[in-house]
Amino acid sequence: MNGQEKRVFPRKKLRTRVVFEDEKGEGFIYFYSTDVSVGGIFFESDVPLKLGTRVFLSFALSDGERAIRATGQVVRVERESGSGFVVLGVGIKFLELAEADRRRIGSYVDTSG
Repeated sequence: MNGQEKRVFPRKKLRTRVVFEDEKGEGFIYFYSTDVSVGGIFFESDVPLKLGTRVFLSFALSDGERAIRATGQVVRVERESGSGFVVLGVGIKFLELAEADRRRIGSYVDTSG
């Protein structure tokens, strides 16, 4: 691996609660995101998710804002190497995202700070 950046879309830090429901519709799980782009979101997780799993997400860009709802797919799972099995984070690629929400995320990422 050459260490080059593989991301297609610029990202911005986003620390917000992500409501997650798996493709089987089993319960809600809450995670905290670390960053977002118009292409996807990365969140911290200690729950092992399989690559390719389809997920349904809801999150807000800031407190009091209308939630963004999206359908995505697990495309990256980062694990800690060493003793035990600990998942550090999960990358989700958006598959279905309303155009208005895509624009909201784009505006958020484009703002500085």
